[in-house]
Amino acid sequence: MKHIWSILTDKRQLILRKKEGEKIYWKVSISPLSLWGGIIGLLAVIFFTLLILMAHTTLLDMFPKYRTQSEKLNEELIESIMRLDLMERNMNDILAYNEAVATIMGGSTPTLHSTVLTDTIRYDKSRILPTRADSLLREALESITGDYSLSNTKPLQSESARFSAPIRGSITRNFDAPESSYDIAILSIDGSDSVMAVENGTVLAVDEQADGTLSVMVQHAEGYISVYKNLGETLVRKGQTLQSGAVIGRITTAEGEGIEARGILTFELWRNGTAIDPELYILF
Repeated sequence: MKHIWSILTDKRQLILRKKEGEKIYWKVSISPLSLWGGIIGLLAVIFFTLLILMAHTTLLDMFPKYRTQSEKLNEELIESIMRLDLMERNMNDILAYNEAVATIMGGSTPTLHSTVLTDTIRYDKSRILPTRADSLLREALESITGDYSLSNTKPLQSESARFSAPIRGSITRNFDAPESSYDIAILSIDGSDSVMAVENGTVLAVDEQADGTLSVMVQHAEGYISVYKNLGETLVRKGQTLQSGAVIGRITTAEGEGIEARGILTFELWRNGTAIDPELYILF
């Protein structure tokens, strides 16, 4: 080890002198260790110099996919603007729909807005001819009874839409606690027989009823329990964890066509051992 160290630290002389004479113009004493140290130091200086140049000049453009902080902020701003633009278009569509319904209710006919692109944007309002659908819509909205009657519209309760609907349908029997009717009956309106969990939860029980149909009971957070009855098939088991919207089974349907053949789901909602009206918590 000492021998190697002595070789590395042993100094050599570098001499510059005239070829024909003995006169020395310049000389320096240097060891292999100091020579290598000088080379490494020089490379370090070059490396850090390049880093400084890359940070403050356009040399960064030579590296693909490199983005400065300002470019990142600019991209985030563009994404936010695009999201706002999409929300604005959706809001305009909703307003246009509401305006069309109000026009029909007023006895008039909606207008079609067509956009013609020239040197400027121009809106051409073309009158739409009355249709049978307009008359039917107005008739349904103005009727005293019916699912679409304005006079039969229920005000939204404070806790509405806390849960999702177990099935797409219309209610044929309402909740009536004084009459000990703790469930509601939901008639499927689109032919679907799939029953979905109204919220995240855990299956408490899967039972068979006296009439041969099946029922499922699901425990949710904050003391809520949902009960699904009149099922012809279940796809869950006791103790299974469910996500909101997960299919838990299928309702019993009769053979044939028409309303008689549609399935009816019997649904209950409980909280802390007390039956509650599902219509106060779910928008059907």
